[in-house]
Amino acid sequence: MNISITREVESRRVLGNLCLVPRSLVLSRGAEEALAANTASALSQLEFLLFFLLLQLLGRSIRSAANSPVAIKTRHNEYRRHLLSVCHTFGMGKLGILLGVVFCGLIGVCAGGQPARIVCYFSNWAVYRPGIGRYGIEDVPAELCTHLIYSFIGVDDKTWEILVIDPELDIDNNGFRNFTDLKKTHPQLKLQVAVGGWAEGGSKYSNMVAVKSRRQTFIRSVVDFMERYNFDGFDLDWEYPGAADRGGKFSDKDVFLYFVEELRRAFDRKGKNWEITMAVPVAKFRLQEGYHVPELCNLLDAIHAMTYDLRGNWAGFADVHSPLYKRPHDQWAYEKLNVADGLELWEDMGCPANKLVVGIPFYGRTFTLSNSNTNYNLGTYINKEADGGAPGPYTNASGFMSYYEICDEIQQNNGWTVKWDDHGYCPYMYKGNQWIGYEDPKSVQIKMDFIKHKGYAGAMTWAVDMDDFRGICGPENALMKILYYNMVDYIVPEPTRTATPRPEWAKPPATSPDPSENEVLPPTTKRPTPATTKRPAPTTTSRPAPTTTKKPITTTSRPPPPTTARPTQKPADEFPLGEYGPNEQPPPQDSESVDCTGRDYIPHPDCIRYYRCVHGKPVEFTCRDGTVFHTTTNVCDWVQNSDRPYCKERANL
Repeated sequence: MNISITREVESRRVLGNLCLVPRSLVLSRGAEEALAANTASALSQLEFLLFFLLLQLLGRSIRSAANSPVAIKTRHNEYRRHLLSVCHTFGMGKLGILLGVVFCGLIGVCAGGQPARIVCYFSNWAVYRPGIGRYGIEDVPAELCTHLIYSFIGVDDKTWEILVIDPELDIDNNGFRNFTDLKKTHPQLKLQVAVGGWAEGGSKYSNMVAVKSRRQTFIRSVVDFMERYNFDGFDLDWEYPGAADRGGKFSDKDVFLYFVEELRRAFDRKGKNWEITMAVPVAKFRLQEGYHVPELCNLLDAIHAMTYDLRGNWAGFADVHSPLYKRPHDQWAYEKLNVADGLELWEDMGCPANKLVVGIPFYGRTFTLSNSNTNYNLGTYINKEADGGAPGPYTNASGFMSYYEICDEIQQNNGWTVKWDDHGYCPYMYKGNQWIGYEDPKSVQIKMDFIKHKGYAGAMTWAVDMDDFRGICGPENALMKILYYNMVDYIVPEPTRTATPRPEWAKPPATSPDPSENEVLPPTTKRPTPATTKRPAPTTTSRPAPTTTKKPITTTSRPPPPTTARPTQKPADEFPLGEYGPNEQPPPQDSESVDCTGRDYIPHPDCIRYYRCVHGKPVEFTCRDGTVFHTTTNVCDWVQNSDRPYCKERANL
């Protein structure tokens, strides 16, 4: 056989499979040299030189544009023209085939991929932290993010418009405008604002979405706000729809979907390519009670999975809060409460992988161990009444520390012992009665590899202001740089997984545009509604816990039951108890005698049972073995924690 023909066949064989190589490998640094080495033997010296030079050019150009999907598309069209010109010059022989296949592999055209997202949440109250903990907009490493989110604004429960939580910082001191001015120096950066957060609660949001006129009022104020301050996107962080322990109602699930549909239509009518994203929990019961997953994922540009705060002081034991996988000691509700299973749940319920952005915490959860407890293993007993570990010197709140505070403790060699969770792939450390589970460069890198392996849409952090931004322990923004260097060259593949079809009864009722949605917001010069309270003194943080995520849930220090409770109980008068108080045993009743008017959870005379009102009809539920229904927290809890004495007495018989 002619040697030149053999070499051309070999070229086709080696490079013909290039599009099958994972794009994270093809686009990684040094990939150009690796590809060139694999094909050098199949090309002449001149062909090899031309191939290598173009490959280098393509690789550098793609990396420089990786922060912007628009820039990627522009480069794509530009290089298509260049490629056609080269192929015309050399003929459509082996060099044309070679360059065409390399072009497909590098740009991700062969599999129709999309650039990864690098989402950075910025907590505006970090400016009030003392000393070196102070963090302002000027400290944000905007070049390391594709999306930057200003946190938070709220909902005014009087006017149903946007509520500015800190008007002095956000408006008087130009916080919003200084934030969106980052576009002048980073034109490819998407700048969003987040509404909600843990401290905002849930009842206002439940009441807002329940009535269409309120939804429309809020949406109009959002549109006006976006145009006034030049934001590119809106992030929904209601924690959580349908959550009775957060002031939600059963009806939230449907009306929240209506709200997102109406917001999407309003944004589309403006024609400014505004994005809508959402921060979401990964606990199954939260999804079931509040989220129409397939429909929401179809409407939203991205889903920010809060794959952190999966453990905490509220759980009653010490543990890392963002374990990647299930561990041997995980049980009950915590068996599936980890990063991998939480994301898989979203996929199973109908959300494609290329919409899911994986959350990475730049902080640790801290614990105070029980008196004289010298067992420092994962799941060890804690003093729950301490409300977490000792506060950090800058974030100054019990129960968590920023990464820069944690790494500084380790670096000063203050007697901490550092260990590694071999199954959850996270570090933890302890000293005396203090115990901290957190993330470090090693664990973050493992999560980056996981994201690329699973084909997820990118990485998100809560929050960029808790990285080692001053370089206390080494390079500045060490964790953020790991996100950037792993995601900047990663092209998200098209999803291949098919979700299990939902039964018809589980699908939401249809909704369609209403003429009232097209009403134009009248011109106004007034500011968004300011909060009535001022931000506290600069020496403290404004939120009890700096995270956008859920607080999982139990009221005891024992391993939690299958259905768990909030970290703290609300006063009994905040919950409907029905006709009978906790000290009275109601007479027997059947479901037909239960009145669901204006009610959600209703206790059953049998302690292990309860009703939940569904479309005005009572549906009976049964607690797991060893638990009873708690009438104030509306969850199944251990018998000894029951608020009904006769339930405890029956258990002791």
